[in-house]
Amino acid sequence: MTLSKQPHIKLKKVDKFCLISGNPDRVPIIASYLQESHLSADHRGLVAYKGKTPKKYIPVTVLTTGMGCPSTAIVLEEAFRAGGRFFIRVGSTAALIGGNDMGIGSLFIPHSAIRDEGTSSQLAPLEVPAVATPRIYQALCTAASNLGVSYNTGIVWSTDIYYSDETNHYTKYTPNGAVCVEMESSTLFIFGSNKKIETGVILTSDGNLEDRVNIYTGDVEKNKKIFELGVQKSIECTIAAIEALEP
Repeated sequence: MTLSKQPHIKLKKVDKFCLISGNPDRVPIIASYLQESHLSADHRGLVAYKGKTPKKYIPVTVLTTGMGCPSTAIVLEEAFRAGGRFFIRVGSTAALIGGNDMGIGSLFIPHSAIRDEGTSSQLAPLEVPAVATPRIYQALCTAASNLGVSYNTGIVWSTDIYYSDETNHYTKYTPNGAVCVEMESSTLFIFGSNKKIETGVILTSDGNLEDRVNIYTGDVEKNKKIFELGVQKSIECTIAAIEALEP
């Protein structure tokens, strides 16, 4: 049977290991850490690259999901249909708890997500927890430790709202263990449990809501460099995790 291209990602086949990022500009950056990386698709802002890990030459596809859970669900479904079986989100986040260890450029490896969005409820009842695959979660944590990279763990709050008029809205879930907030991980985790595939997330902080700092407060250029260094570390951890997962 001849495979046809998936309608949105415009790929017939993706690799077993897929790295996903909400920001399309981060996709070529991630791909630059791979050998033989090349652009594979670019349709409606959904950029995809393919390459191989530097040591074991494991094939990897890197895709953007766009912002938010609805577009993430589309990309995940099409990438799954095209062969993806391990999905790791390499994304950005904002810290919810104050402190230097949660400032700009700090890393988060969440073990679960709060489902404060409307997409994952179309995939599973809200009573179903959104959790990372233990093997992927542990591989990311171990890779970070082996590389000497500091990271935070805990629960990520996935929400549909980027801008909120609610005062101190960021404190909503911190009593329940939320340490950072973003817009995609809960759907990734639920999608993975539905399809019986493996998922994980590693995030770089671009700001801290409790301390009221972000890339655009203070020295912007310095902050961007700190954030970019954090992204670099997250990519290195992810690639090391993949190479540890594949014999």
